[in-house]
Amino acid sequence: MSATVDALHIRELFLERKPSYRLSEAGRLLGMTRKQLEREARADHEDAYRTNGRWHFTWRQVAYLAFRQWSLAQIHEALGCDAARTLPPLLTLREITVRLPEYLVRAIEHEAASDDTTVDDWLVHELVDFAGTVANRMERTVPGFRRAYFFPGNE
Repeated sequence: MSATVDALHIRELFLERKPSYRLSEAGRLLGMTRKQLEREARADHEDAYRTNGRWHFTWRQVAYLAFRQWSLAQIHEALGCDAARTLPPLLTLREITVRLPEYLVRAIEHEAASDDTTVDDWLVHELVDFAGTVANRMERTVPGFRRAYFFPGNE
Protein backbone atom coordinates (compact mmCIF):
# COMPACT_ATOMS: atom_id res chain seq x y z
CA MET A 1 0.00 0.00 0.00
CA SER A 2 1.28 3.48 -0.77
CA ALA A 3 1.98 6.13 1.85
CA THR A 4 -0.88 8.20 0.43
CA VAL A 5 -3.37 5.34 0.77
CA ASP A 6 -2.06 4.60 4.28
CA ALA A 7 -2.55 8.25 5.23
CA LEU A 8 -6.11 8.23 3.88
CA HIS A 9 -6.92 5.07 5.83
CA ILE A 10 -5.35 6.44 9.01
CA ARG A 11 -7.40 9.63 8.66
CA GLU A 12 -10.59 7.65 8.03
CA LEU A 13 -10.00 5.42 11.05
CA PHE A 14 -9.17 8.19 13.50
CA LEU A 15 -11.35 11.02 12.20
CA GLU A 16 -14.45 9.07 11.11
CA ARG A 17 -14.70 6.59 13.98
CA LYS A 18 -17.40 3.95 13.89
CA PRO A 19 -18.53 1.88 16.86
CA SER A 20 -17.78 -1.34 14.97
CA TYR A 21 -16.25 -2.69 11.77
CA ARG A 22 -16.77 -5.82 9.71
CA LEU A 23 -13.69 -7.91 9.02
CA SER A 24 -13.56 -6.63 5.42
CA GLU A 25 -13.75 -2.98 6.58
CA ALA A 26 -11.02 -3.44 9.18
CA GLY A 27 -8.85 -5.23 6.62
CA ARG A 28 -9.30 -2.45 4.07
CA LEU A 29 -8.40 0.27 6.58
CA LEU A 30 -5.35 -1.61 7.83
CA GLY A 31 -4.23 -2.86 4.43
CA MET A 32 -4.42 -6.46 5.64
CA THR A 33 -5.79 -9.57 4.02
CA ARG A 34 -8.53 -11.54 5.72
CA LYS A 35 -6.00 -14.17 6.82
CA GLN A 36 -3.60 -11.56 8.22
CA LEU A 37 -6.37 -9.88 10.18
CA GLU A 38 -7.70 -13.18 11.53
CA ARG A 39 -4.16 -14.12 12.59
CA GLU A 40 -3.75 -10.77 14.41
CA ALA A 41 -7.09 -11.23 16.19
CA ARG A 42 -6.25 -14.80 17.19
CA ALA A 43 -2.86 -13.70 18.50
CA ASP A 44 -4.56 -11.09 20.69
CA HIS A 45 -7.78 -12.61 22.06
CA GLU A 46 -9.97 -14.20 19.41
CA ASP A 47 -13.19 -14.29 21.44
CA ALA A 48 -13.06 -10.52 21.89
CA TYR A 49 -13.19 -10.14 18.10
CA ARG A 50 -16.25 -12.32 17.56
CA THR A 51 -19.95 -11.74 18.10
CA ASN A 52 -22.32 -14.64 17.53
CA GLY A 53 -19.50 -16.49 15.77
CA ARG A 54 -18.84 -13.65 13.31
CA TRP A 55 -15.83 -11.38 13.17
CA HIS A 56 -16.65 -8.00 14.68
CA PHE A 57 -14.10 -5.32 15.50
CA THR A 58 -14.64 -2.35 17.79
CA TRP A 59 -12.97 0.95 16.95
CA ARG A 60 -10.48 0.38 19.77
CA GLN A 61 -9.53 -3.03 18.39
CA VAL A 62 -8.93 -1.66 14.89
CA ALA A 63 -7.01 1.31 16.31
CA TYR A 64 -4.89 -1.07 18.43
CA LEU A 65 -3.99 -2.99 15.27
CA ALA A 66 -3.31 0.32 13.49
CA PHE A 67 -0.71 1.18 16.13
CA ARG A 68 0.97 -2.14 15.36
CA GLN A 69 0.73 -1.53 11.61
CA TRP A 70 2.00 2.06 11.55
CA SER A 71 4.35 4.00 13.77
CA LEU A 72 3.13 6.85 15.93
CA ALA A 73 5.10 9.18 13.65
CA GLN A 74 3.24 7.87 10.58
CA ILE A 75 -0.09 8.31 12.36
CA HIS A 76 0.82 11.85 13.40
CA GLU A 77 1.97 12.71 9.90
CA ALA A 78 -1.25 11.38 8.36
CA LEU A 79 -3.45 13.22 10.87
CA GLY A 80 -1.54 16.49 10.58
CA CYS A 81 -3.13 19.26 12.65
CA ASP A 82 -6.02 16.89 13.49
CA ALA A 83 -3.67 14.81 15.65
CA ALA A 84 -3.99 17.33 18.48
CA ARG A 85 -7.75 16.83 18.76
CA THR A 86 -7.73 13.09 18.01
CA LEU A 87 -4.91 11.66 20.12
CA PRO A 88 -4.26 12.11 23.84
CA PRO A 89 -2.06 15.17 24.49
CA LEU A 90 0.79 13.06 25.86
CA LEU A 91 1.04 11.20 22.53
CA THR A 92 2.28 14.41 20.93
CA LEU A 93 5.68 13.81 19.39
CA ARG A 94 8.51 15.86 20.85
CA GLU A 95 12.06 15.99 19.61
CA ILE A 96 14.84 15.67 22.18
CA THR A 97 18.62 15.52 21.96
CA VAL A 98 20.54 12.97 24.00
CA ARG A 99 24.22 12.15 24.34
CA LEU A 100 24.95 8.45 24.49
CA PRO A 101 28.10 6.34 24.46
CA GLU A 102 29.06 5.23 20.95
CA TYR A 103 28.47 1.54 21.73
CA LEU A 104 24.83 2.27 22.61
CA VAL A 105 24.32 4.37 19.49
CA ARG A 106 25.73 1.59 17.33
CA ALA A 107 23.62 -1.05 19.05
CA ILE A 108 20.46 1.02 18.63
CA GLU A 109 21.23 1.71 14.97
CA HIS A 110 21.99 -1.97 14.35
CA GLU A 111 18.80 -3.18 15.99
CA ALA A 112 16.67 -0.59 14.20
CA ALA A 113 18.17 -1.61 10.85
CA SER A 114 17.63 -5.31 11.70
CA ASP A 115 13.98 -4.56 12.45
CA ASP A 116 13.72 -2.51 9.21
CA THR A 117 12.63 0.59 11.10
CA THR A 118 13.95 3.99 12.05
CA VAL A 119 15.95 4.69 15.19
CA ASP A 120 13.07 6.89 16.39
CA ASP A 121 10.48 4.15 15.94
CA TRP A 122 12.75 1.50 17.45
CA LEU A 123 13.34 3.64 20.54
CA VAL A 124 9.63 4.36 20.94
CA HIS A 125 8.91 0.63 20.81
CA GLU A 126 11.60 -0.14 23.38
CA LEU A 127 10.67 2.71 25.71
CA VAL A 128 6.98 1.75 25.80
CA ASP A 129 7.99 -1.22 27.97
CA PHE A 130 9.75 1.16 30.35
CA ALA A 131 6.68 3.43 30.41
CA GLY A 132 4.58 0.49 31.57
CA THR A 133 6.81 0.00 34.60
CA VAL A 134 6.31 3.59 35.76
CA ALA A 135 2.73 4.26 34.58
CA ASN A 136 1.09 4.36 38.01
CA ARG A 137 3.81 6.50 39.57
CA MET A 138 3.89 8.88 36.59
CA GLU A 139 0.11 9.34 36.60
CA ARG A 140 0.41 10.96 40.03
CA THR A 141 2.79 13.61 38.72
CA VAL A 142 1.82 13.74 35.03
CA PRO A 143 -1.98 13.42 34.73
CA GLY A 144 -2.93 11.67 31.51
CA PHE A 145 0.16 9.46 31.46
CA ARG A 146 -1.84 6.23 31.79
CA ARG A 147 -4.33 7.37 29.14
CA ALA A 148 -1.48 7.95 26.68
CA TYR A 149 0.24 4.68 27.65
CA PHE A 150 -2.90 2.57 27.20
CA PHE A 151 -4.31 4.39 24.15
CA PRO A 152 -6.35 3.32 22.22
CA GLY A 153 -7.41 0.88 24.93
CA ASN A 154 -8.92 1.53 28.30
CA GLU A 155 -6.90 1.95 31.46
